[in-house]
Amino acid sequence: MATLLEEKDAIRELQARYCYYFDNAEFDRWLELWTPDGVFDLGTRGRVAGRDGLRKFLHSIPLTNGSPMMRHCVMNPLIDITGDRAHAWCYVVVIHGGSPLGLTMAGRYEDQVVKTDGRWLFQERKVSFDLMGV
Repeated sequence: MATLLEEKDAIRELQARYCYYFDNAEFDRWLELWTPDGVFDLGTRGRVAGRDGLRKFLHSIPLTNGSPMMRHCVMNPLIDITGDRAHAWCYVVVIHGGSPLGLTMAGRYEDQVVKTDGRWLFQERKVSFDLMGV
């Protein structure tokens, strides 16, 4: 059985994989980070649910040379675990490529994650952007 610190580390890795897979257009791997009924709540930008909704969201992302021209950076995670469920928060900064390189958004993720078949997955991710177009 995993220790509390091992479980928290696995959730931090889930949050990091979200960023790497999205930013590198590894969208099939990104989708595997979600439960089948997973919800991505983008606040005023909408809410998508289920793998089909998430896939449709991915198709709306503008790509340059096959990938999004952005990098997500997450930091300062807080994680509360109760059994096979966890509530997690972290800050997010999104940097866009191009000229000039710049900060696009800064905000917070609030996650509901569940452990399924030994893996932590997003059941719901809510994003709140505090700063946009900085």
